[in-house]
Amino acid sequence: MKIRRLHSAVLAVALGVSVLAGTAPAVAATQTSVAVAAGTWPTPDWYLQGPYQTLAACDLAYEDAAQNGQYTGLAYCHWFRGGGPYLAGFYYEVYIP
Repeated sequence: MKIRRLHSAVLAVALGVSVLAGTAPAVAATQTSVAVAAGTWPTPDWYLQGPYQTLAACDLAYEDAAQNGQYTGLAYCHWFRGGGPYLAGFYYEVYIP
């Protein structure tokens, strides 16, 4: 019985690894949204806009940027803990190729 359980566990791990390997391109495509959620530095060509003291103020600026249409892409408001030249606060990101 223990041997069967061990084989099942090994099979489950192997299946999990193959499923994750198959989704690697999809994960790479959403790298920006993951970076935003984690509060990390923006990827190249993505720039932080802010800081805003409240989420409501950031939302207002984000909506204004979306209506202006001057950016190729926008990433929604998120909290950034600060670092480098950026202060702590709420930021949204813009894509400038």
